[in-house]
Amino acid sequence: MDYLLAVDDGSRVGALRFRDEEGIFRRAPEAGCRTAPPLLELRQIQDASRAVEEGTETAADLTYLRGRGTSLGGLRPKCTVLDEDGALAIGKFPSVQDERPITKGEVLAMHLAKAAGINAAETHLVDSDGVPVALVRRFDRTPDGKRRMYVSAATLLGVERNDSEDHSYTEIVDALRVHGAAVQADIEELWRRMAFSILITNVDDHLHNHGFLHAEGDLWRLAPAFDLNPFPDRVRELKTWVSVETGPAATIEALMSVIAYFRVGARRAKEILRAVERAVNSWRKTGRALGLTDRELDQFAEAFEHPERKAAQMAVR
Repeated sequence: MDYLLAVDDGSRVGALRFRDEEGIFRRAPEAGCRTAPPLLELRQIQDASRAVEEGTETAADLTYLRGRGTSLGGLRPKCTVLDEDGALAIGKFPSVQDERPITKGEVLAMHLAKAAGINAAETHLVDSDGVPVALVRRFDRTPDGKRRMYVSAATLLGVERNDSEDHSYTEIVDALRVHGAAVQADIEELWRRMAFSILITNVDDHLHNHGFLHAEGDLWRLAPAFDLNPFPDRVRELKTWVSVETGPAATIEALMSVIAYFRVGARRAKEILRAVERAVNSWRKTGRALGLTDRELDQFAEAFEHPERKAAQMAVR
């Protein structure tokens, strides 16, 4: 409870909030005050976060960071900030342990996702005194700042945090058929995202990296895609399996084996896969447009150039 109540009320995920016995929201900002910092404070946040990572933080660093973190999970340094339009966004910083430009890779993946026809969160790079920060617009807020109810796929499936069982995309399909407000549209979108993850080696696709926004009543819609990252140094196995039958294999064969379960016709599946493969094929061109150097792009090459790309090209012929 101490951790839950210490988080800034304005940046809590979705519409979840906490009130005390007197009906007062805990950690709500006072009138005329803000808690989420503006972009101009990114450098200060970065410096304080890096000090914590390196174990050299001071009391001043911790005092500054208190309330500027988020209740979002993940291992990478991040915080809630106000973007150029004054909307809530997540700022993701490079880590001292990074061996490649991770933040640039995520922004590249998010731009490729949009090119592939995926509904992805608005993401762009911000230069903070030479430090590349990935800025992701929060989609659990409306344009006028109101909160939108959000749950992860783990919550929708009733999966506990310490659950050790393997789970699959077909389970998410089952949940959508029960709780979905636009069932077939979201199932097809989910299949498109699977194809994209396979082709960019996004193998950190666990259930907390899929989410849903409330539509009406007890119905939900698939939230915009987020946390898409190319992993050139990882084994090509998905955290969320395509199905129980395929296991963790991140292959086009596994992807195509479930089109009937997803009720995606063979012709439509080829159309989607063709669009995704074409978008991924432009990864170097898109990366250069985003400011990545050839050397930086080379560090991601194995995530984009692999046999499954060829398999996708063969599958759509």
